[in-house]
Amino acid sequence: MIRHICKWIVFKALYPACYFLGRLRRIKPDKIIFVENHAGQLSDNFLLLHEALLQKGYTIDVHYLKVSSSGWGATVLRSLRLIWSMGNARCVFLCESNSLFGAFSLRKGTKLVQLWHACGAFKKWGYSAADQNFGESKKELDMFSGHRNYDLVPVSGDAVCWAYEEAFGLQGKKGVVKALGVSRTDVYFDENRLWQAREHLASLDIPVNGRRIILYAPTFRGEIRTAKAPDGLNYTQFISRKDEYVVLIKQHPFVKERTILPENCRDFCFEIRDALSIEELLMVSDVLITDYSSVIFEYSLMEKPMLFFAYDLDAYYDERGFYYPYREFVPGPVVETTEELMAELGRLGEVDRNRIERFHRQYMNGCDGHATERIVEYVLNRK
Repeated sequence: MIRHICKWIVFKALYPACYFLGRLRRIKPDKIIFVENHAGQLSDNFLLLHEALLQKGYTIDVHYLKVSSSGWGATVLRSLRLIWSMGNARCVFLCESNSLFGAFSLRKGTKLVQLWHACGAFKKWGYSAADQNFGESKKELDMFSGHRNYDLVPVSGDAVCWAYEEAFGLQGKKGVVKALGVSRTDVYFDENRLWQAREHLASLDIPVNGRRIILYAPTFRGEIRTAKAPDGLNYTQFISRKDEYVVLIKQHPFVKERTILPENCRDFCFEIRDALSIEELLMVSDVLITDYSSVIFEYSLMEKPMLFFAYDLDAYYDERGFYYPYREFVPGPVVETTEELMAELGRLGEVDRNRIERFHRQYMNGCDGHATERIVEYVLNRK
């Protein structure tokens, strides 16, 4: 109860007062702000935009709130510094939800852009997951809505606009969610980046030796602060195919614990944490194994096969849910056991490539290698 009262005071009095004072200054037309909720460095969601804006001469102020790794008091102090800085900014870019952006109304002349950190629309979030185990209550979302000030939400394709409008409670604000594409997907259309990714992998102590590369990239389980890796995959089952495949494991960034691999799997299974980015891994891999991760949208751009290891599908439905019926939606075979997964791995030659291509065209039609320039043009050259 005390924490709720404190939150109300901070969001309804302290944050608005800070922004009111900050906005008394004249807007700096070259000032851009990037906000990282959890990361301690600029994430891949921002890198291409950051580079493009610097080249155009803009001054960029990056704020790292470190919400998931800090106490409430430290987060409030960092938020106040951000709010003060926003008072005279031309544009603010986010890539995650944060309720502080609903604590006040933005002044005319400052734009708020939600880039979001995922492509497409897969598992539910925001208002779509309200009152479920994973989501906040609708009452809490209404009271502390961080979405009402958005001027633009660029998304990966026309087919997913409705889901973002629902998740952010923007159904009455048509034109905010637009299929301009997702900035970071531009790297997948850059042959030089592909070459660099392959060279980067070759520089690591991973004995690929001509074998095909399996990327296992699942999403996390539980809450953000206590995120756990899924534990259903039996890595020893891959031993029979270790002459054909190397398995690279990339856990969700929220998962802090390392994957414990069986001793007899450590010559062909390797966990990748910081050595390669998820974009590099998607580019160099030959097949993706995942569960409920939105990396499937990015991977579909390369039209390579995907397998879906959904051993806890029913529980995930209950906890969070999906925007589309899972089994009909995903562009690849769904399995619930490692044995079934190995059987599908042996049938990769039979994968329906047309299904993946249709998925790509339907949900990623805004991603063509030019999303960054479209977003910059839309945000900075329109009144």
